[in-house]
Amino acid sequence: MIYIGIDDLVGNAFVSYLERTGKRELSIKKIECFGNNIVSELNNNGISSTLLLSRDKTYAFFYEYSDMFLFIEKDGMIILKEDISVKDLIQRFSGYLSLEVLRAFRNGENIKILLE
Repeated sequence: MIYIGIDDLVGNAFVSYLERTGKRELSIKKIECFGNNIVSELNNNGISSTLLLSRDKTYAFFYEYSDMFLFIEKDGMIILKEDISVKDLIQRFSGYLSLEVLRAFRNGENIKILLE
């Protein structure tokens, strides 16, 4: 079983989003939809996976990674700080992922959800 946490999800969503758009703001809803697609793709490929998301995990994530992200709760928006690059995100959030999970995060069909 592969568990995908909010850190994996947010960090890797911003890798693809920032590379394609240069924008530093994403809604938590889009990121959650992106995560659901990742899990569906992995499960369809015979790789048992699930998202580990909760309010407590979300708050803990933004506390732990406050050097990189801001969370505007009333708007449901996540903002990537200006001094953080794609390279920084990859180093922090992608290096430990399995190849199958990394492929799912970089799949263009999944990334479309972030771009809508």
